[in-house]
Amino acid sequence: MNLPQAYLNRMKDQLGEAFPAYLAAMEAPERRAARCNPLKMSPEGMWALRPGFTPAGGEGFLLPEGFAPGKDPLHCAGAYYVQELSAQMPAGLLELTPDMAVLDLCAAPGGKSGQLAAKVPQGVLFANEIVPHRANVLLGNLERMGAKNAVVTSMDPEKLIAATGPVFDAVLVDAPCAGEGMFRKDPEAVRAWSPEHVIACAKRQRAILASAQGAVKPGGQLVYSTCSFSPAENEENVGWFLDAYPDFELLEERRLYPHTSLGEGQYAARLRHKGAAEPAGYLPPKKEKAPLVEAFLRDMCPDLCGELRLLLDGRSLLLPPLPCSLEGLRVLRAGLLLGECVKGRFVPAHALAMAAGLPLRQRTELSEGDALRYLRGETLPTDLSGWCAVTCHGLALGLAKGAGGVLKNHLPKGLRLN
Repeated sequence: MNLPQAYLNRMKDQLGEAFPAYLAAMEAPERRAARCNPLKMSPEGMWALRPGFTPAGGEGFLLPEGFAPGKDPLHCAGAYYVQELSAQMPAGLLELTPDMAVLDLCAAPGGKSGQLAAKVPQGVLFANEIVPHRANVLLGNLERMGAKNAVVTSMDPEKLIAATGPVFDAVLVDAPCAGEGMFRKDPEAVRAWSPEHVIACAKRQRAILASAQGAVKPGGQLVYSTCSFSPAENEENVGWFLDAYPDFELLEERRLYPHTSLGEGQYAARLRHKGAAEPAGYLPPKKEKAPLVEAFLRDMCPDLCGELRLLLDGRSLLLPPLPCSLEGLRVLRAGLLLGECVKGRFVPAHALAMAAGLPLRQRTELSEGDALRYLRGETLPTDLSGWCAVTCHGLALGLAKGAGGVLKNHLPKGLRLN
């Protein structure tokens, strides 16, 4: 690879005798990987359906050469998320219980957020991304993965945390960085690199960390990670943080390189607020009367009938437990979007079909061949009447409506395969 000489000089000093092994790894082909989504499928179920996937520890696996996940019904159903193996490490460092409130501060495109949402099914995940179009990608990925307990925001970290305060049991800061761990797969990251860029990233990361600490409850955890190898962005930033915020202590650090792991490389540090741990605290939920929504739920989603809801701008949202008010936050979505009332009738949302646990009572199971037809936007024959979830291997791909022997396709046009 044509790597910058200044970068090579630093890595040679940093790695010493291991430097030749690093160079050899950088010349080897990239290993494409993904992560099984436990909200939808177990790793064992995945291997049974896709024996060509190679287990790589935990929920991670390697994809076969030439495989196209975007055209796989299992991927479209959210059974797995394409994510390189090193990137799966930081979220795994957080020690979580199912009822915790968690913040992913720099969350797009959503791989780590999906991991976290699955770990706190009775709690809540706030997933934030400052760049609006990336926040929409984050929202789409969490929807596909079936997360019902996510609040997706698009805000500057400092302004977000000024509004929420220290209400989170755990915070993940996967900070924007110089991207040295992306060099093998992203030539643009190589072109953008310079010693000055590394220094600028380290300065920006400190500002994000300074905001992030204000979101952590006493006794809570903070994981800081980058996909860079520079000490300035990693150990030096953690050292600065501990000096600046003595209420925190370092619990562990991990470094992954392409020559020491199956992934591209990652750094992560887990820190803890030294204060006495506090139990999770959630605001009393609101409920608004919504006769059309309740009638639909009684008929089509009986398991959701007893849940609490909040109507917002005509959309019905199933809220997760909230540790703080949403006032003052730029919220793209809070919880599970059930649908909206249109001209005296309730129209269910794609998100409702995709939610983990498959809440729709009526469903139609398709073969993989027919599933691909559905994903291309085609209509299919049916003997069902009314709304249903379209499934493949028991996993929802989206919504359809049966009428007159035809299954009318309601997959959003932006999600249809070419």
